[in-house]
Amino acid sequence: MSGSWTVDPSTLRGLRLSEARKAIQEGQLEIALIEAEELLDEDPSNAEALGIVAEAALGMGDTIMALEALNRYVELHTPDAKILHTLAVTRFQAVDYPGALAAAEQATKLDASLAAAWYYQGLALERMGRLEPASIRFARAADQDPINFPPHPGWEKVDWNAVRNAAMDALPHPIQVFYDGVEIRFDDFPAIEDLLENYPPLSPFTDAMYRGHPPVKGDPWAVRPEVVALFRGNLTRPSVDEAAIAQRVTGALLHEAMHWLGVSEPP
Repeated sequence: MSGSWTVDPSTLRGLRLSEARKAIQEGQLEIALIEAEELLDEDPSNAEALGIVAEAALGMGDTIMALEALNRYVELHTPDAKILHTLAVTRFQAVDYPGALAAAEQATKLDASLAAAWYYQGLALERMGRLEPASIRFARAADQDPINFPPHPGWEKVDWNAVRNAAMDALPHPIQVFYDGVEIRFDDFPAIEDLLENYPPLSPFTDAMYRGHPPVKGDPWAVRPEVVALFRGNLTRPSVDEAAIAQRVTGALLHEAMHWLGVSEPP
C-alpha cells in the first residue's frame, strides 16, 4: 500500500516560528534569521517573523536589515511597545536620533514601565544636545531598573590626562611609536557626520575614531591619522572607574591603529 501525506501549511509556519523563537532565546541569531526569512518568503507580511528578523539582524550588527524589517512591520501592523523600543534602538544605531526619540516615546506611552525605552529617550536627547530633559529620562530608567540603567555620575571628575597616559603606557611599543606626534583628544560624543561617513553607519557607541585616510598605496606607517578622538560619553558607560576607562582607551587606540595599518588585531 502506498500513499502520500502533507503537513498543513499553518503547522509548518508554527514550527518555523517555534524554531526561530528558540534560536533567538539561545542566541543563535543566524539560525533565527534563516527561519524567519523562510517564513517571510511564504508570507511577506508575517508580523512575528518581521520582528524576529529585526531582533536577529540588530543583534548581528546589521542595522540596515533590522530597520528595513521594522519599517515594514510598522507599515503593515500596529506595533506594540516592544517593537517600538526595538525600532528606537535601531534608529539610534542608524544615527537617527530624532527618530529614535519618537519611537521610544511611543513605546513608553504604551508601556510606561519599559525602562529601556526611557533610557533610549535619554540617549537620543543627550546626543541632540538636550541635556536637561535627557537627565529626566535617565532618572526615570534608573528608578525602574537601577541594575541595568544606574544613574550616571558624569565624566567631569575623571582625570582624562591620567587616563590617556595610562592607556598609552599599556600599548605595545610599536603602537606607541605609531602614535608619536598624533593628537589624541577627548570629545563628548562622535559627530553625526563622522558616523555617517561609513555605510552602514558606525555605531554611536564607538569609543574612538581616527580622522584622516590611510594611504591607498605605500607605507601606512609613513602617514599617520590627523587626530584620534576618544569619546567621554561612551567611555564612562557603564563605569567611571579610571582604571577601567584606561583599559578601554588602550583597546580603542589599538583597534584604531590596527585598522589604519590594515593589520588584523591579535586574538
